[in-house]
Amino acid sequence: MEIVKLSAKGQIVIPAWIRKELGLSKGDKLLIERRQEKVILKPVVKLSKLRGVDKLEGASEKIEKIRKEWDEEFEERLEEL
Repeated sequence: MEIVKLSAKGQIVIPAWIRKELGLSKGDKLLIERRQEKVILKPVVKLSKLRGVDKLEGASEKIEKIRKEWDEEFEERLEEL
């Protein structure tokens, strides 16, 4: 666990080791969620990371599962607004 500082513009810096482990880079998008006193950031999977996944055995089921999870998560966010 690390402590980060909130800037005057409400920005934080995600430590380099976390960005590296998650494969995050400039311009990546994150979902942000508030759970009581916690703020949770979740990387949005880049479509480019799925390149070639269609060639894997059972890929259509895996892709459908990911799509369903994304749809459910976005629907939850819309309901919260």
